[in-house]
Amino acid sequence: MAKRIYISPSNQNGNLYATGNTNEKVQCHKIAKACAEYLKKHGFSVKCTYDDDMYKRVRESNAFKADMHVAIHTNATGKHNVTGGTQILLYSLDGERKKAGQAVFKRLSPITPGKSAEKLIAKPDFYECKAANAITVYCECEFHDTKEGSDFIIKNTTKIGEAIAKGICDYYGVKIIDFPIKELSAPTKAETLYVVQTGAFSIKKNAEKHLEKLKKAGFEGFITLKI
Repeated sequence: MAKRIYISPSNQNGNLYATGNTNEKVQCHKIAKACAEYLKKHGFSVKCTYDDDMYKRVRESNAFKADMHVAIHTNATGKHNVTGGTQILLYSLDGERKKAGQAVFKRLSPITPGKSAEKLIAKPDFYECKAANAITVYCECEFHDTKEGSDFIIKNTTKIGEAIAKGICDYYGVKIIDFPIKELSAPTKAETLYVVQTGAFSIKKNAEKHLEKLKKAGFEGFITLKI
């Protein structure tokens, strides 16, 4: 059975970014969407809810019987003497919780620009860490109240989401598969087609009726037999 991952992005629209006229909620929803899509492509069963009610999301996670509950946030320096970086918050720093946190940290930390605050932190008092039945990996992806951190997050929401997803894949031993975007080539002259069609009918009489309606509406047309 596929592992179940519940993704819970931040609802904190009052946490303004240093740049970009945006906020934590908007950017974390983008990260969550990218993370969810990447996990689905790797065979996980994923539920991602954008409801603002954190308590409702935890109830949904438990009802979903999630194997992992992933909270996605961005951080703020506040009064702390830090310049940025990845932080992973866990209920405790032991056993499978620590392994899961380390797996995500190892994927997310290398891509974020800040370094001074990077670490795993035990947060047994955080509601999502203590109330979700699943292992909770609470991601503070980067600090949004510095220009460097803010610019990085805004420009890299897909990359951040995929890094979190790759860490989850690593933890569960799922092989990472790259999904490159295929460029659409322009058609050659021989491939160029111009087709306008308003209907296809297996009974000729029905086709004739449809053509008559078109003519009454002022359009021209004809019936062809396609074999």
